[in-house]
Amino acid sequence: MKGKIRGKYMKGKINDRHLINARSTKTVKLIAFLFVIITVAFSGCVDNKQNNTGNETESPVNDSQNTSGQEYTYGMANVENIDIMILESFPVQIVVEAEGYLPDGCTEIDKISTQKEGNNFNITFTTKRPKDAMCAQAIEGFTKTIPLEVQGLSAGNYTVNVNGVNGSFELAVDNTLDEFPAPSGQKEITESGNGTTVSLKKGETFYLRLKENPSTGYEWKLNLSKGLSQVSDRYYPPESKKGIRPLIGAEGVHEWKIKADSEGKQLITAIYKKSWENETGTEDRFTLNVEVV
Repeated sequence: MKGKIRGKYMKGKINDRHLINARSTKTVKLIAFLFVIITVAFSGCVDNKQNNTGNETESPVNDSQNTSGQEYTYGMANVENIDIMILESFPVQIVVEAEGYLPDGCTEIDKISTQKEGNNFNITFTTKRPKDAMCAQAIEGFTKTIPLEVQGLSAGNYTVNVNGVNGSFELAVDNTLDEFPAPSGQKEITESGNGTTVSLKKGETFYLRLKENPSTGYEWKLNLSKGLSQVSDRYYPPESKKGIRPLIGAEGVHEWKIKADSEGKQLITAIYKKSWENETGTEDRFTLNVEVV
């Protein structure tokens, strides 16, 4: 009986241990499961926080670039050389081409200002760079073209200074349109005279004026017979009104002063075309018969 009782006791004791062990195992598994969930959730929070932190680091840079209140550091552009170009026209047009470099990709040209003092043109290039911006230190070159206001200037020598780099140009004659009207008593022929005949005395001169727009590449190519000679050849750009610049691409006037050298029937022909293109037969043409007596 004791054995049975003991046996039952031992059996019951063993079952209780098994039960305790089972419950302990479940508890451990539950705790481990909860620990995994908490760890994953915490990791997600950390990742999200890190991601958010990363976005917050980048967004102020983007926002600052789009904000008018962005602080800048200002300076002078490094100009290496300048080229002064005189365009073939009258009055002449002069442009300055400046080449230089910027220290990095964050720096840009801010303002270009031109001031004239006497016979000196002073051109200033300033730069700006976002304050505290992080940029690769890679030099970037630039080329800028600046037209000079030279219409109406008197003949003479002029200097140009661009951020310390100097150049010069010369105007051989006064750069004005005062000579545009034909002198009193001189004949003037325009497009309306195409195909007509004019009479001149030997040694007499006249002006031929045809509309032309060299900005498109088209120019008049003039041919004179042997009894005529060309005294002058000028192009007048579109005249600007006070305070208003002429439209880009507007046509001007090409003027030739022609002299009658020999008696007899003479001929003037002109063709309006691009100099680098071959004739097609569809170009505008001008013809003038000249009888020299």
